[in-house]
Amino acid sequence: MSNYKGDDRFEKHYTPKELLDHMWAIKDQFVDFEVTEWLENSAGAGYILDYIKERSDKPTLAFDIMNETKREDIKECNYLKEKVPYKNGRVCIMNPPFQNGLKFLSKAVEECDYVISILSLNSLLNLDYSKIWVDEILMFRKYDFITCKASIIIVGCRKKTENDKYEYEQ
Repeated sequence: MSNYKGDDRFEKHYTPKELLDHMWAIKDQFVDFEVTEWLENSAGAGYILDYIKERSDKPTLAFDIMNETKREDIKECNYLKEKVPYKNGRVCIMNPPFQNGLKFLSKAVEECDYVISILSLNSLLNLDYSKIWVDEILMFRKYDFITCKASIIIVGCRKKTENDKYEYEQ
C-alpha cells in the first residue's frame, strides 16, 4: 500500500502476514459464495496479491498508481479513475492509501460482491452506512507497520441492500 505524502514521495505501509490472516478469516466467515475473481486495487509490492495466489487459483485484478516492482500482474494506473465493471463473485482484499481509503472502499463495493479492507481508525466514523453493510470490524490501536504506528480497522463489508437494516434503523 502507498499513501501519498506530499508532492515528491510515497509513504508505504506494506501489509504484514498477521493482518492478512485476519482479513482471510473474515473472508472465510462471511463470503458464502464461490469466489470467481479477486481484486487488489492498491497492490504496492504485491504482498496481498501473493497471499491470495497462495490460497486461490481464481484470477486476480491488481492495480497500483506506481508499479514499483514492475510486476506484470499489477497494472500501473490510478484505480480511482479506472473503469472496472461489476463482476459476480468478485472479492476485494485491500490496504488502500489511508487518505483515500473510503473512496477506494466505495468504488470497490460497486465492483465486487464483498470487500475486506484495512482503513484508518477515523474511517470508521465516516463510512456511509446507508450504502455499505458492515459484517465485521477489527480494531488495532497503534499497529506497528515498521515505518510507523497507526490505529487501524479491518472491515468486512458489501453493498447494502434494501433488506439490510442496522439496529438503529429498526
